Amino acid sequence: MTISLGFHRWRMTSGQNDVQSSPFVPIVYDNTPALPLRWEYHTLRVDTREAAPLEDAELNELGNKGWLLVGVLHADEGRFVYYYFVRQKSE
Repeated sequence: MTISLGFHRWRMTSGQNDVQSSPFVPIVYDNTPALPLRWEYHTLRVDTREAAPLEDAELNELGNKGWLLVGVLHADEGRFVYYYFVRQKSE
Protein backbone atom coordinates (compact mmCIF):
# COMPACT_ATOMS: atom_id res chain seq x y z
CA MET A 1 0.00 0.00 0.00
CA THR A 2 1.32 3.42 -0.92
CA ILE A 3 0.08 6.56 0.77
CA SER A 4 1.18 10.00 -0.34
CA LEU A 5 0.25 13.31 1.20
CA GLY A 6 -0.26 16.56 -0.62
CA PHE A 7 -0.88 20.01 0.75
CA HIS A 8 -2.75 22.62 -1.23
CA ARG A 9 -3.11 26.26 -0.33
CA TRP A 10 -5.88 28.21 -1.96
CA ARG A 11 -5.31 31.91 -2.58
CA MET A 12 -7.84 34.64 -2.95
CA THR A 13 -7.47 36.29 -6.34
CA SER A 14 -10.11 38.95 -5.90
CA GLY A 15 -7.55 41.58 -4.90
CA GLN A 16 -8.88 41.90 -1.35
CA ASN A 17 -5.78 42.32 0.78
CA ASP A 18 -7.68 42.25 4.11
CA VAL A 19 -9.01 38.69 3.52
CA GLN A 20 -6.77 35.84 4.64
CA SER A 21 -6.38 32.81 2.45
CA SER A 22 -7.63 29.49 3.78
CA PRO A 23 -5.26 27.26 5.80
CA PHE A 24 -3.37 24.34 4.38
CA VAL A 25 -5.62 21.38 3.63
CA PRO A 26 -3.99 17.94 3.66
CA ILE A 27 -5.06 15.58 0.88
CA VAL A 28 -4.39 11.85 1.22
CA TYR A 29 -3.98 9.70 -1.89
CA ASP A 30 -4.39 6.00 -1.18
CA ASN A 31 -3.10 3.64 -3.83
CA THR A 32 -4.67 0.40 -2.56
CA PRO A 33 -5.63 -2.08 -5.27
CA ALA A 34 -9.32 -2.98 -5.22
CA LEU A 35 -10.12 -6.65 -4.87
CA PRO A 36 -12.54 -8.03 -7.46
CA LEU A 37 -16.08 -8.57 -6.24
CA ARG A 38 -17.30 -12.14 -6.10
CA TRP A 39 -20.90 -13.07 -6.82
CA GLU A 40 -23.14 -16.06 -6.27
CA TYR A 41 -26.25 -16.87 -8.26
CA HIS A 42 -29.51 -18.59 -7.47
CA THR A 43 -32.23 -19.79 -9.85
CA LEU A 44 -35.76 -20.75 -8.85
CA ARG A 45 -37.99 -22.63 -11.27
CA VAL A 46 -41.73 -22.64 -10.64
CA ASP A 47 -44.02 -25.02 -12.53
CA THR A 48 -47.23 -22.96 -12.81
CA ARG A 49 -49.31 -26.17 -13.02
CA GLU A 50 -48.20 -27.09 -9.50
CA ALA A 51 -47.58 -23.75 -7.76
CA ALA A 52 -48.36 -20.08 -8.16
CA PRO A 53 -45.66 -17.61 -9.18
CA LEU A 54 -43.72 -16.09 -6.30
CA GLU A 55 -45.63 -13.57 -4.19
CA ASP A 56 -44.25 -10.34 -2.71
CA ALA A 57 -43.71 -11.98 0.70
CA GLU A 58 -41.53 -14.72 -0.82
CA LEU A 59 -39.53 -12.20 -2.85
CA ASN A 60 -39.09 -9.99 0.24
CA GLU A 61 -37.83 -12.98 2.22
CA LEU A 62 -35.17 -13.66 -0.42
CA GLY A 63 -34.32 -9.96 -0.47
CA ASN A 64 -33.83 -10.01 3.31
CA LYS A 65 -31.31 -12.82 2.77
CA GLY A 66 -29.36 -10.57 0.40
CA TRP A 67 -30.68 -11.89 -2.91
CA LEU A 68 -31.42 -9.38 -5.69
CA LEU A 69 -33.91 -10.38 -8.39
CA VAL A 70 -32.21 -9.65 -11.72
CA GLY A 71 -34.42 -11.48 -14.19
CA VAL A 72 -37.62 -13.42 -14.79
CA LEU A 73 -38.21 -15.76 -17.72
CA HIS A 74 -41.51 -17.33 -18.76
CA ALA A 75 -40.74 -20.51 -20.68
CA ASP A 76 -42.60 -23.31 -22.42
CA GLU A 77 -45.69 -21.17 -23.14
CA GLY A 78 -45.86 -19.94 -19.55
CA ARG A 79 -45.65 -23.38 -17.98
CA PHE A 80 -42.40 -22.55 -16.17
CA VAL A 81 -41.30 -19.30 -14.56
CA TYR A 82 -37.60 -18.91 -13.87
CA TYR A 83 -36.43 -16.36 -11.30
CA TYR A 84 -32.77 -15.35 -11.41
CA PHE A 85 -31.12 -13.90 -8.29
CA VAL A 86 -27.63 -12.63 -7.46
CA ARG A 87 -25.85 -11.47 -4.31
CA GLN A 88 -22.32 -10.59 -3.33
CA LYS A 89 -20.50 -13.63 -2.07
CA SER A 90 -19.49 -13.52 1.58
CA GLU A 91 -16.05 -14.95 2.12
